[in-house]
Amino acid sequence: MITTFLKNRWLVPAGLALLLSSACSDAWDDHYVTQPSTVAGSPTITEYIAGESNLSEFSKMLTISGYDTLLSKPQTYTVWAPVNATLAGIDLRDTARVRNIVSNHVTRFSYPTSNLVSKVIYMQAGKFITFSRTGGGFSFGGFDLLPAQSNIALANGIVHQISGFVPYMDNIWEYILKAQGLDSLRAFLNSQSEYVFDAKNSVEIGTNEFGQAVYDSVITFSNPILDQIGRLHLEDSVYTALLPTNKAWSDAYNKVKSNYKTLLADGGPARQRYYSQRALVSNLIFRNAFPDPGSLDSLVSTTGNTFKSPGYLFTNSTAVNLSNGIAYRTDSLRYKAAESWQQPIILEAENSSYGRSYNYANLFVRSSLGSAFDGQVSDSKYLLVEPTTVSNTTMSTVTFPIPNTLSGKYNIYCVMVPNSIVEGQAAKPYRVKFYLTYLNNNGTPVTDAPIDASNKLMVPGRVGAIFTSTAASVSKMFVTQYEFPFCNILEEGDPSSKITVKLRVENATRITETVQYNRSMRIDYIILEPVQ
Repeated sequence: MITTFLKNRWLVPAGLALLLSSACSDAWDDHYVTQPSTVAGSPTITEYIAGESNLSEFSKMLTISGYDTLLSKPQTYTVWAPVNATLAGIDLRDTARVRNIVSNHVTRFSYPTSNLVSKVIYMQAGKFITFSRTGGGFSFGGFDLLPAQSNIALANGIVHQISGFVPYMDNIWEYILKAQGLDSLRAFLNSQSEYVFDAKNSVEIGTNEFGQAVYDSVITFSNPILDQIGRLHLEDSVYTALLPTNKAWSDAYNKVKSNYKTLLADGGPARQRYYSQRALVSNLIFRNAFPDPGSLDSLVSTTGNTFKSPGYLFTNSTAVNLSNGIAYRTDSLRYKAAESWQQPIILEAENSSYGRSYNYANLFVRSSLGSAFDGQVSDSKYLLVEPTTVSNTTMSTVTFPIPNTLSGKYNIYCVMVPNSIVEGQAAKPYRVKFYLTYLNNNGTPVTDAPIDASNKLMVPGRVGAIFTSTAASVSKMFVTQYEFPFCNILEEGDPSSKITVKLRVENATRITETVQYNRSMRIDYIILEPVQ
């Protein structure tokens, strides 16, 4: 279901500008801010690095990336500057790589080594790198600080010279955007992305050698799909991601799309394509990084689906370690329909959020807790339907709208709780009739089609069969089997009137039959089970 989410601050290219950003949220600023260690009248960070012969390569990189301008500003920064020998082999013509390396060694605020044990620092690159005491010295990202060239207090911050550069590691989102062979996955996810340059909060800090503007920029990024399956572009959570190659995507799409046939009025083929693609990505992401998912008993996707013995999902996949987790590239999505996109649809009878309606009855939600049927009733609640009429021509009914049906075949059941759940009541079965509302193959609504004694749909207006529940136990009563020609997905904000599938349950016990049957109905839930 698509929803609207709060937008996040994030770094992306905008036009021809080279973008630089503090990128920290206010929460991170509050968490990591330290007292600035600056010396008035001293050189700026840019000036200091430019004057150090063993930092000449890094100085060039500052200029190429535009950070020379940023690090001349009066704000406070800390820079871990790699010495020349460690940067040998870096192609300075690869401006994207240069910018990534530089931004991975610069952060806001001051971080001296005094009183340092270990800190996780949020860098301009959006990555988290550990700055810590190691033995008799200190390290940044695993590389030693040079003792005599550390804690250099300058006009606008601190410089530590280090014995190596910390490689920029892509996160899962960045990998999806760059990796070869993931074009189909990338195209769908990126089609949902929105990038907005926040001019009000962005500051132009100069120009580069090409005369292009360089900004300390804020870019607003939003993607409702990522907010559902996992915020893969952020570094504050760790994931395991199953990433389908183009072949895997195409094969799975051709399998899924038949379940998302959509009426022209609801978007037709374009909407069918969107629903199918959304189904493909809905179970790709799992919380935490699992280097050996095959050893797990079960794995729960971020959308809540549980996969038992999940190793088969990762068969023949290739693992890629990334900054916020592990990605597994696969040429085959091995999900089964029943465990991923085509699961049973369960509608709890006590749930009125979809516009449940009723006639000649009072409705009450009851609990099974403490009864003889405790543990047998779904969610420990059921719906009691008490008739308000003694007429044999106006029977009590309750109608349940059933959202999110796919185009495909379902077995439809109504699960009923025996009246003996109430202590002291003799076990008597219910007599009921069922009526189904649906769309036919032409997309025309069919309202209240009765069910015959063979569980087949009849023409509306005919007299349906009477079905009898089990007297002393929970009854899963088979209603009918029907193949819905179109899916009926209910999006957030849609009115319940958009639901085209409804099941009406009618009390069929006459007032003269109450010795044998119960006129009240206790309904646990309605369930539609896909027929594979």
